[in-house]
Formats: sequence, C-alpha cells, structure tokens
Amino acid sequence: MNRFSKIQETLKEFNQSHLLAFWDELSESQQEQLMDDIDKVNLKEISSAAEKLTSADNPERKSVEPVTYEVLEELSEKKKQEYEQNGLELIQKGKVAAVLLAGGQGTRLGHDGPKGTYDIGLPGHESLFELQAKRLLKLYNQTDNMIPWYIMTSPINDEETREFFHQHNYFGYNPENISFFVQPTAPTLTPDGKLMLKTKSSLSVSPNGNGGVFSALKSSGALEDMEKRGVKWIFMYNVDNAIIKIADPLFVGFADEKDSPIASKSAAKRNPQEKVGVFCLMDGKPSVIEYSEMTKEESENPDMTNAHISIHLFKLDFVKEIADKSLPYHFAHKSIPTVDDSGKEIKPAEPNGYKLEQFYFDLFPEAESIAVLQVPREKEFAPVKNKSGEDSPESARRMILLNE
Repeated sequence: MNRFSKIQETLKEFNQSHLLAFWDELSESQQEQLMDDIDKVNLKEISSAAEKLTSADNPERKSVEPVTYEVLEELSEKKKQEYEQNGLELIQKGKVAAVLLAGGQGTRLGHDGPKGTYDIGLPGHESLFELQAKRLLKLYNQTDNMIPWYIMTSPINDEETREFFHQHNYFGYNPENISFFVQPTAPTLTPDGKLMLKTKSSLSVSPNGNGGVFSALKSSGALEDMEKRGVKWIFMYNVDNAIIKIADPLFVGFADEKDSPIASKSAAKRNPQEKVGVFCLMDGKPSVIEYSEMTKEESENPDMTNAHISIHLFKLDFVKEIADKSLPYHFAHKSIPTVDDSGKEIKPAEPNGYKLEQFYFDLFPEAESIAVLQVPREKEFAPVKNKSGEDSPESARRMILLNE
C-alpha cells in the first residue's frame, strides 16, 4: 500500500477524510506537504480530545483540600540564611539549571515580536530577556558557576528569539550555557471535532501550551545535557514575570531540604474572587485547580489561598520519569485562519474553532508530594500581560523600582 492510500485509510478510520478535499488541485510538492502535516498528528490522541470536546459529560468531581505550605515572611532569619547558603552551594556545584518558557508573542502588549524581546520602559531600555540575563550573571558573580539556561520558544518565534540573543551578544552570558528548544504544536479543531486546514495543502496548528515543556526537554536532548552536567534541580519560570528571582538560592535551599519532587512558590490571593489557579490536593494528590473549577466555598476558604504564579523547581529525576506521560487537552475557543468549502483562505472575525493546549501542572498529581513556599507577591511576581492597568509594563516598572 502506498503512502497516500495508508493516509487515506487512516483518515477514514478517524473520520477526518475532509483533509483531502482539495487533493486533486494540489501540486506534487503540496501533496507531500499535506501528507507530512498529517503524519505528524497523533490521530488517536486527537480523536479522544475531539470526543472530549463534543461530549456533554462532566468528569466526576474530585475531592479538593488545601495544600500544606510555609510562608517566607514567617521564617526566622536564621532559617532563611540557612536555606540561602545551601542554595548557593548547590548552584556553585552545578546542581541547578534554569528553564524559561518563552513561546509567547507580545501581541497583547502591542509588540510585534517574541514577548521576551519587549522593552518594559525602564531607563536602561532592557528587554525582559536582558533583565533575566542580568540576574543570572549576578548569580554567576556570587557562585562562580554559570547556570545552564534552556529557553523554550515556539515555531512562531524561535528564529527571531535566537537572532535577538545573537544580536545582543547573549547579554554577556556564555552562549555555551544557553540552549534553545521549540515547544510542540497541536492541530486545531472545529466545534464538531474536525481537524482544520490552514490552506488547501497544510494543516492548521498552534503551540500546544506550556504542557509540552517536559516532552520537548527530552526530545531536544536538554534532559540528557542536564544529566551530563550533574544537574539535580530544574528551575522553571515564565518569560513575562519582570521581577523573577531566577534560581533564587533561598528557594533552592528550601526545595532541597523538603526533598519533594516539586517545589513551588505561591502568592496569597488578592481576594477570594481573584481569577487564578490555586495549589491544592485533589484526591490527596498535588494539583493546581483552575479558578473556573472551584466552588464558591473552595474559593472563599482562607486556606485555599496559594495562587499558582508559575515559579517551580523540579527534580531532574522526576522530570525524566514523567517526560513521556500524556496530558489532557484544554480547549481555547479562538478565531483561526482556515479555508472555506471552496478552498478560499479566510480569517474569521469571530471564534470558529479550538486551539488545543496542555498545562504542565496537570502532571503534578504524578508527584507524591509538593513543597509550597508562599512569597510576597510585590517582591516576586510582576507579570507583564496587559497594555495598561494591572499586570502591565507600568505596574512591573513600579515593582522593579521598589525592589531595587
């Protein structure tokens, strides 16, 4: 059976034959491209995601309890110093790596380019990438060890991100200690679970959310590289936190003493109604519950206050164990460029399909425990998400100046 016949048969099996609607109009190279695109899709996995999308069933509700945690401000000075000292020693011995999630674009900020290249308006006009490189260099000066920095880009911004680092001489960081790897993509689906075409000869795909980070670390060779370097802890964070304390020695010391597979920083919720995910135990397992999934009682429970702020340490051994585990898909209703029935390319004004996203915290229940350290938001968390108001460049600048 030739390649086309195999693909034809598989698409029929999964009820996706519409992808070949324009086959006879395509050149040979376009046909090859379309077959390549289809071959990259795990149709079995996507088919079960499509079932979930179109099914009205609600999964059974799990029991939700608060997670135990420590509050940084309540630790004694002696304990803080002890954690910090131990953390610095681990960094010095090369036991810590940093993973930056930088697959996003600066669109919501009115910035045309990778989010990390955005200048938040400081006097020195540093981009988010440069602010982070400066902090890593500060740690290098303290420990005489350069933390390996692994940067996850997306197919949309990979080339531009690499070029930006190259143009700026890697901000003084040794390029041998910087690796780029690309987050995976997932196809998009129509409301009735059909895969979407972007053009007559290509599938519509989009980055699959931050959940792809572990499998991408493995497939890119980054986990192997960490192992060779003797890394024990992976510090992971988001590109848009303007005041992130990368590989914070105190946090490293805290994680190492607690010895859980995952350590996470949290911030107290601003108020019970704040729309943030919260650390908890679901059926006794470490989890993050989305705001939309919480009952009124849960969101108002004073012990359910630990907001997820995307600052974590993972044991390398744990990440190696879970890197191949499959994650559930979450659906984001979006306006997605596609083709109409005649094959004409269209850009709809209204949402017409679903992007499939995976979140890394869906793997937290695989850990037998989690160590949570609640930190003051104003000193640790200044996400740059909106053009103005809360979580904007202006609020981030204010917090940077307060913390200097």
